[in-house]
Amino acid sequence: MKRFTWQELSLLNQRHNAHVAYRGKVYDISSFIDKHPGGADQLLYGAGKDVTHIFDSYHPSKACKVLDQYLVGELSTNEFEVLETGGEFYSALKEKVSTYFKTNNIDAKWDPWMFLRCIVFYLLALTCWYLMITFHSWRLLAPALALLWGFFSAMVAIAINHDAGHFAITHKPWVWKWVAAVAECLIGTSTHIWIYQHTFGHHTYPNVDGADPDVLVHRDKPDIWRINQTQERRARYGYQHLYMPFLYCFLGIKMRLQDFHSLWLAVKGTVRVNPLTSSQLAVFLVSKAAHCVLRFVVPSLYVPIGSLLFLNLVYDVMYGFWLGIVTQLNHINSRVLGPSSGRLEGAPRRWAEVQVATAQDYATDSWFWTVFTGSLNHQVSHHLFPSVIQSHYPKITPIVRQTCAEYGVNYLCVPTTWDAICSHLGHLKRMGQEHSNTM
Repeated sequence: MKRFTWQELSLLNQRHNAHVAYRGKVYDISSFIDKHPGGADQLLYGAGKDVTHIFDSYHPSKACKVLDQYLVGELSTNEFEVLETGGEFYSALKEKVSTYFKTNNIDAKWDPWMFLRCIVFYLLALTCWYLMITFHSWRLLAPALALLWGFFSAMVAIAINHDAGHFAITHKPWVWKWVAAVAECLIGTSTHIWIYQHTFGHHTYPNVDGADPDVLVHRDKPDIWRINQTQERRARYGYQHLYMPFLYCFLGIKMRLQDFHSLWLAVKGTVRVNPLTSSQLAVFLVSKAAHCVLRFVVPSLYVPIGSLLFLNLVYDVMYGFWLGIVTQLNHINSRVLGPSSGRLEGAPRRWAEVQVATAQDYATDSWFWTVFTGSLNHQVSHHLFPSVIQSHYPKITPIVRQTCAEYGVNYLCVPTTWDAICSHLGHLKRMGQEHSNTM
């Protein structure tokens, strides 16, 4: 049987010659791409990569049998560490969650109330945009509407585009792709690039230094922040708990510009970006153009350029702040594994238990925070069951909490969002003051 290095595997990433690695074996899935029930795009994203962890989190165990007929070799080296799969805890948890959906006759990828919520967020964002243009000369009302436009656009990102990027919106691939494309026109960031960073990067290796793009830091030069002890301490980091919330306000601008950079270099952080199909490239370019038309071209017909630029800045401040703050609370704090040391010392060796150990839930009993964080306050359930539409997480979290207690897995949750914010900012403050530890 042929042996592949991860470098050799990485070259086999196109539709006509697509290979993936799973549990140390290599499979040629080229002929299966158009047969995949979840659609071709999912396999094209994973081509040339080790998909062990993402495969297990998206499929029942019986799906492994489908791969057997495409086996062509073994993987001799790994790009990143592959944790142990399966285990009693995750097997029992998946069985309990599956039983919950079957017993209650619930489709894990469908919820009519969630779709109604999505439509409402779309309409509110566009309504605020329209009213902002209409009342652009009103000194207080126009900026307030720009803030609301930014807020509801952020909700489109975390409540709609997030699920689309996890292929969690119905079982029909065309649905999540169209939902994502419409969202991209509104918010301006590429779902395609984000899937590599978030779904294939962060979810596979949460808080793993050098593997998780979300905690990727520079050690050979100053970084914008210091989140672990392996980074050299600098005087300005002593104030990062004060200045980082302000920098979050520009996260949207950063992401939109980095989309082009990632596409050009074919890498997003630590994750290789595969060649785009013609349809993926078309969506990327059209959505970027549509976003510019929405943000600048149409409003410029009615709003003076100075006012337009100011209102767009207000929009971006709100969009970036809300997106930034709600996405940092779960993983960047001193209670979870990873951030402080930059490593996962003492972490369990099984993937599912690492997912629990590297995330912190908050305010899980609050309807308000569940809705307006896109269920990111149920982060543990989301990491263990990323293919489930987010509105089901409040029902899954008690099952996760109970199963963690049964198997001695440490589940972290703070009662309020304010506790989570303090935990995050407290971590930034501590890392800004502690000395480096590069051992």
